[in-house]
Amino acid sequence: MYINRALLLVVGVVLIFFPVIEGWAVSSETAWYRPYLLWLLVIVAAYWNQRTRYPDEL
Repeated sequence: MYINRALLLVVGVVLIFFPVIEGWAVSSETAWYRPYLLWLLVIVAAYWNQRTRYPDEL
C-alpha cells in the first residue's frame, strides 16, 4: 500500500500542533462554526487526496 508523503507530513504536523489547534478552535471568543470549518477542511483534503486514485489500484 502506498502512503502519500505529503499526507503523512500533514498528519505528523497536526499531531505535533494538536493542542494549539484545539485551543484555537474551541476558544470562547471565536465563532461557533470554527470547529465545523476544520472538519470541512479535513473532508476536502481527504477528497483531494483520493480523487487521483485509479479504480484498479489496490
